[in-house]
Amino acid sequence: FGYPATIEVDLIIKDKEHILVEIKSHVRKSDVGVLMRKGKIYERVRGIKPKLVFVSPYIDEDARGDAEMLGIMAYSI
Repeated sequence: FGYPATIEVDLIIKDKEHILVEIKSHVRKSDVGVLMRKGKIYERVRGIKPKLVFVSPYIDEDARGDAEMLGIMAYSI
């Protein structure tokens, strides 16, 4: 996001916990890095470290492994 850009995130705030949710039809390995960057920007702007979550019917195994390693929750529906 080096050039000024609009960044979209879905946000849930529950009991003072901020959760950034990415809802996608298919999560790929590259999507994990993008969500991490969005989380870091949110933390820098808001001063609150958010919990990161993917919701998708299909998550690549590589993406699931990377997400787990980075503490991102991944839910398949």
